[in-house]
Amino acid sequence: MLAAHTSSPGTAAATPVTGPAKDRSLGVDVTRGIALIAMLATNVWEVFDDDGRLTLTGMTLTGRAATLFVMVAGISLAFISGGPRPVRGPARRAARANIAVRAVLIGTLGLALGYVSPDSVGMILTYYGAFFLLAIPLVGLRPRTLVGIAGALVVVGPLLLMAAGSLGLEDEFDPLPTLTSPITDPVDLLLLVLVTGTFPAVTYTAYVCVGLAIGRLDLSSRTVAVRLLAGGLALAVAAWSASWLLVSRLGGLQRLLAASEPGTTAAEVVWDGDLVDSWWWLASRTHHSGTPLDMLSTLGSAIAVLGAVLLVCRLRPPQRLLRPVALAGSMTLTVYATHAVVLAIVPTDDLLALWLGLVAGAVVFAVLWNRWVGQGPLERLVAIPADRARRWVLGRGPAAAGRGHQPVT
Repeated sequence: MLAAHTSSPGTAAATPVTGPAKDRSLGVDVTRGIALIAMLATNVWEVFDDDGRLTLTGMTLTGRAATLFVMVAGISLAFISGGPRPVRGPARRAARANIAVRAVLIGTLGLALGYVSPDSVGMILTYYGAFFLLAIPLVGLRPRTLVGIAGALVVVGPLLLMAAGSLGLEDEFDPLPTLTSPITDPVDLLLLVLVTGTFPAVTYTAYVCVGLAIGRLDLSSRTVAVRLLAGGLALAVAAWSASWLLVSRLGGLQRLLAASEPGTTAAEVVWDGDLVDSWWWLASRTHHSGTPLDMLSTLGSAIAVLGAVLLVCRLRPPQRLLRPVALAGSMTLTVYATHAVVLAIVPTDDLLALWLGLVAGAVVFAVLWNRWVGQGPLERLVAIPADRARRWVLGRGPAAAGRGHQPVT
């Protein structure tokens, strides 16, 4: 089905990805690798430094990295369920079973990291599990329907966040949720992954939907890549400009400052502010805020990055140069979980050295492990039971259940 298996955290393994026939898979893996490297940066640097100055990471990567990470996960789910030609019948049910097992295992790993991970670094894997579960009913939908759902979430999601804020709903976990939380605090955990957390499903599922829709396209097509690049750039620039006009030129900043906590600066409102009780909040583009313009801006950036990478990966020289990044992108579950532990146990004041060490370690590990073993260790740990679930569902149907349908491999 695929020239190379493309894997988000816990999806199928990546095989060596070289050669022009594999530009689609290489491009997606490279994009995922870029998202991983960007996520490592956002987890090393804060939006503001100790002197209150905006960091380069805060200006360029925070928020956008997570959106790209999640959108590419949606593309991987599309690949798992048939790519441009979605599987049907028993094969679709088998793909859904595969995704469900992956969701549970990835979410469980995220909860396990709650014992050691600083802040919410490892917690994104728990959100990932929730995104995968919510995506199960979506895998059979047409791209236009998926884009329509994403558009609805861009409108409704921020309103739900505002409603949750008005009701006083907050993240009740301090420290982070762990493996016992589904038993001891199931309601709070559900609220966390749906509404009150850093990556709430009511907004981030929109990125999964867009990824699913993109994964149904012919990503080996130059025309598709150009349209993704141009369309993504246009969306990002339009959303950013609209927010700038509303907040910086039409009085939104003053209204947001008035509604914010005392001492909040203008820079914090623009780049790293909290949800405030004002309709003007919907006009902001604050990182991870989930406002409509933040969602559209980061989503446009993610689509443009994917389009650009797909175009670059059509050329032979970049294919060889970017292969290590692609291999790291095929082992994001292993690399991300490991870096969460490293950040918890390796204190350092040299943030650049820490980030470079994480990136170098990830790339070297991925290249060597792929050469001598193949699939990433945690990826294999997730893939084995997920693939068994797929085979079990297929085995329950008639002997000819898969006839005429492309199996998910």
